[in-house]
Amino acid sequence: MRTDGPFALRIVVTAAVAWQICVWLGARQPPVYAVIVPLVSIRDAPYSTLNVSLARVAGVVCGLSIGILVLRVVHPSAGALALVLALALAVGIVLRIGGTLNIQVAVSALLVFASTDPDSYALSRLWETAVGAGVTVMLAPLLLPANPARTFVKELHETAAELAQNLRAPLDEEAVRAVETRARALPGKLALARKAVRSHPWWRRTETDHLAALVPLAQAASDIGTLVRIHFEDTTELATRGEPTDTSEVAGPLSDAVTAVLTGTPDPPALATAEAAILHNAETDGTRLGAIARRPLRRIAALLREL
Repeated sequence: MRTDGPFALRIVVTAAVAWQICVWLGARQPPVYAVIVPLVSIRDAPYSTLNVSLARVAGVVCGLSIGILVLRVVHPSAGALALVLALALAVGIVLRIGGTLNIQVAVSALLVFASTDPDSYALSRLWETAVGAGVTVMLAPLLLPANPARTFVKELHETAAELAQNLRAPLDEEAVRAVETRARALPGKLALARKAVRSHPWWRRTETDHLAALVPLAQAASDIGTLVRIHFEDTTELATRGEPTDTSEVAGPLSDAVTAVLTGTPDPPALATAEAAILHNAETDGTRLGAIARRPLRRIAALLREL
């Protein structure tokens, strides 16, 4: 409820407002399509400017329009059904959702066939849909939206904890690569969050500078994710070849330093301890293979020192 409750409430309130406006405008039948629009288009997407899938809104409108046009020319039949589906899916290829076919166009077009008087049904549903779309686009960005800045900070902190865990005691290669992928996505997500904040009337003043300050941390997390993966692969390969290297004395303090810096609470003593551990490890293991195993750790420490 804490996570999805506000999202569900946004849909309920937006749908009720759209319904009531249609009633005031003289809807003769229950204005269901005014409710369908927020139901299918409001998204729980904190990095979105509108938190609305405009492709879904367009899909409902285009689907109804296709149904109206086809049934004005031909009577409901298998041929008409095939024609409507073909046109709707063709439009759905253009109005893609997340890179996939937008079937909302076809679904909306097919619902026109549900009435004994498809023409008048579709026309009434078309203006109801327009009302629902307008209400959705206006209310969704303002009604209990998820804060992009808070969402990003939470993800950054979670990723920092996972990177630190993979430094201390990685589970397996799949887990290490999964965290690397998440870390490398942070700069892009931060860019989306900054864009959403700049276009929002509430957060533009309070969160713009906050997110701008996180740009170096997001890039550093991305780089550290790659370095952690390289360190894991190097040490795993050396162990497989029967030439294991021990960098465990570095892992603990370096993971603490990573967590501290990426969460915005730098801990200079922890970083100094990590750097001292790297030097001590170099003194106790001066081999070429030891240097290979330490190289990603040195680069991580250097990144933290720059921050």
